[in-house]
Amino acid sequence: MSTLETPVASLPGVSLSLGQLLQTLHAQGRLRPLVVEALAGRLVQQEARQAGLSVTVEDLQAVVDTFRRARGLHTTSATRAWLDGQGLTVDDFEAGVEERLLAAKLKHHQTAARADECFATHRTDFERLRVARVVTGRDDLARELASQVRDEGRDLEGVAREHGLPVDRRRLFRRDLPVHLAAALAKAQPGELVGPVGAPEGLALAVIEECRPAELDSATRQRIQDELFGGWLAGRMQQATFEPGIMRASG
Repeated sequence: MSTLETPVASLPGVSLSLGQLLQTLHAQGRLRPLVVEALAGRLVQQEARQAGLSVTVEDLQAVVDTFRRARGLHTTSATRAWLDGQGLTVDDFEAGVEERLLAAKLKHHQTAARADECFATHRTDFERLRVARVVTGRDDLARELASQVRDEGRDLEGVAREHGLPVDRRRLFRRDLPVHLAAALAKAQPGELVGPVGAPEGLALAVIEECRPAELDSATRQRIQDELFGGWLAGRMQQATFEPGIMRASG
């Protein structure tokens, strides 16, 4: 029996081989993303070990303990029952935890120093905004709403409510503004209405309700490090090649 013929699951009178599973995933367009994810994981583990990074027993135990508490697995028997339900052994589970810890260590190793430089270079991008946005599909209504806010001094939420329009409020970094609003809000002061501007759903009116200075706190640093690491990984994965025969495997 070849590896691809190995059964991975069965029902009375029905079995599923590894090859059939791969063929099903391939036909559904789900195999390639899984292969990419697995290959990226292997790359990260290799890079981490080449950088001399490792996971201590204490690191591993701390994560395992936190995981168990979060899921109410307070006894060994409860933990084993949960693992059995997932089709995992203790070794499988600990190997997965170790891989995630190594990935986190590599991310920190590669990006910790660069995060400060990135923040300093793109400080404005990390201003924290609270933005209110109203969208309508009618040009005349959008202009009427804008006139009432600008000329009559009314607030955007009030005029939107009168016309049954919802106000979408979001807290985000300036760099995360939707494309259709980024340029319009670039020089706007808090409380200043911008629009109507074209949006995917119609015409948008928006107000920056709050603008807080950029701060390199833990959340911002994590965001920058995630982006730097993601960029590195995406660049490396562009070099990936795939074996057509395997991708079309069938049982």
